[in-house]
Formats: sequence, C-alpha cells, structure tokens
Amino acid sequence: MGKGKQTTSLPVTMGYRENHDKENRSPIMRKDAMASSSLANVVSTDALTRVGHDALTKVRPKTPALSIPSSMSSPLSPNADVFQLPPHISALPTNTTLSSLFSTLSLTPPFSPHLPPPPAWQPHHSGVTAVVEQQGYISLRLRHDVVLDISANLAIRLTNNLKNSSMSLSACTTQMALVHPKGRILQYGPRVEVQTEDEVSVKNAKIYPRGISFTANNMALVYLLDEAGARSTSDMFHDLYATQISDTLFMESCQREGQSVTTSIRQLDKARYWRTEAGVECWVIGHVFIQQTEDGLVIVERELQHGDMFVLRTSPSNGKVRFDSRFMQMTASLGDESHVFLRSRDRRLHYSGHTKVFTVRNAGHSAGFDEEGELRIF
Repeated sequence: MGKGKQTTSLPVTMGYRENHDKENRSPIMRKDAMASSSLANVVSTDALTRVGHDALTKVRPKTPALSIPSSMSSPLSPNADVFQLPPHISALPTNTTLSSLFSTLSLTPPFSPHLPPPPAWQPHHSGVTAVVEQQGYISLRLRHDVVLDISANLAIRLTNNLKNSSMSLSACTTQMALVHPKGRILQYGPRVEVQTEDEVSVKNAKIYPRGISFTANNMALVYLLDEAGARSTSDMFHDLYATQISDTLFMESCQREGQSVTTSIRQLDKARYWRTEAGVECWVIGHVFIQQTEDGLVIVERELQHGDMFVLRTSPSNGKVRFDSRFMQMTASLGDESHVFLRSRDRRLHYSGHTKVFTVRNAGHSAGFDEEGELRIF
C-alpha cells in the first residue's frame, strides 16, 4: 500500500466551497491517484440531454414486391401490342444496327457526339463550408480536414482530423481540454491536469496553487514539488483517457444556451470573410477571429471585453497544437520533436515522446521520471 495513495474510490465532485482557498474560486475536482474517473463527473449532469420516449424510430412495414404474370407481355418487348417505334427511329437506314449506333457516341459525359469532350480531370479541392448543427453550434469545415466548431455562447472546439487531435475552450474561458496522441490536458480554474501514456507507464501531474503533484501507475507514492523541493504527499487525479474530454467540455457549453440554434444562425449571417494577398483566408464570427494559411495552419483567436486573449493553433502537416492565454501556455507535437509542454507562471512540465522522460519544474527545483520510469530528483 503506497503512503500517498488511497484505495477507496472517491467520487469526483465539482462545486464551490466557502472554506476553499481565496485564490481559487474555481470548481474542485478530486479522484484517487490510482483510480479512474470520467470527465462526465467533472461537468454537471443536469446539462445532459434527455431523450423522450416519443423520439423512438418507427419502422415502416415493407410492401410486397410487385410481380408480373408470366402470361403478360412486357411493354418493352417487341411482341407487345403497345410497342411502337418513333418516326425518327423508323427513318434510320436499314443497315443501322445497335452496335454501330453506339460506336458513334462518346462513352464519357455528356454522352453526345455533338458536344466538345470534357476537360482533363483536375484534382478536386474541397471548399470551406459553414453550417449550423442541430445541437446549436456553427461548424466551419476548413481545408485539410480541420473543423472549427463555435457555440452560440462562443465556446470553441478545434479538431484536426488528420492528426487525431482536438482542443476545446469553454464559453467562460476558465476551462480548456486537449486530446492529442502524445497526451491529454484539462484545465479547470487555476488547476491543470496532464496525463501521458506510453509502454513504460501512465504518468499524471497536476499544477495548482500549492505546487506540482505528480505520480505514475508504477509508483506507490504521489510526490509534491513546491518551493521546499520534492517530497511525498497525497493527491487525486482524473483519468483523462476515460472519455473524449474535448468533446464533453464543448458539448456541455452548447447545452447551457437556450435559443442556441437561432443565435448561431444570426451569428453566421453576420460573419465576415476575406482573403489576404499572402493567401491567408480570414473569418470573423462574433468575437472569434479565424485564419487559415495556404499550408493548412489554423489560428483561432477569441478576445474578451477586458482585453484577455485566447489563441488556439493546429497544424495538419506536423500535428502540432498550441494554446496561449494569460494563465498558461501549452504545446504538443508529433514527429521527430514529439512532446507535451506546459507552462503556468513559474511552473513547467515537459514530456518527451521519444525518450519517455517526464519532468516537472517549480521554484528552481526539478523532479520526474526517467526513461525507465524511475523517480529522479534533480
């Protein structure tokens, strides 16, 4: 039994407490260090969609196939009484056969010898489309299979389908979720949780006002790195791989809006678009500014009334994502420099996708797990 880990399953709670730290008025989430929980416990269950019993699909009965008696002649049969040749067909030369007639026709559209042949085939580049989904959000389908979803209350979900990554920002901007092949990140208020999985171990870390706590599934203890250095402690972490945290966060933001479909249609009607001389396509939807460069890089900016800026970036070419705000900066990428990096004030976390080294830094101290998954204090 580890010193800092609990064996009982603790439910994940979210809410405000009167005796909570003054600097942290955000929701509190708790979970056993070695237990697993879903983000579904992080968000309120009252917002879940309820499906009525009358919405069940009704199956139409199949009608029997129409059968034609064998004694009846088909209208297409030359033996039928109603079979008559049109005048222009009857006037054809007698030596004209069906094969000779088709030999003069083009076998490519538009199937006429009197029209010019179609131009040479060109590769098709799908254009950008924008629709309002039934759930009440705008879906902007960009080039290179990048999709940007904007809810009526300006929650954002940026999905890179080519590289299997997704990033969401809540309408209140106090929550952010990232799903990436190299790791997952969840921010809720002043707390940020990170989870990475590889063949060595599953590693968890949490950045919060007290410091940075971290552990792994091959460790019996939870460690805290603060101004005094590294020592054992007790803490709880969420299993960020239990659900699609990015989709859950975004959909919960959508469901809190009443007349979301009407609002989204109005926002889409007022959207602006232009293309710069450098080939950058630009859109403005509400207070959200979107750009996509020629190579597919997408930059999404949302500015609040008091001046705070939130920037989301994703690249379909190298799988890199980036999130910037006044509270934290985060990057993750694939390829030769695959990694997950997070910085919040003077606290940092870095995970290497190649070496599997997991390192946290705080107040001049460093600790983490090496290539073999063993604890290292630097």
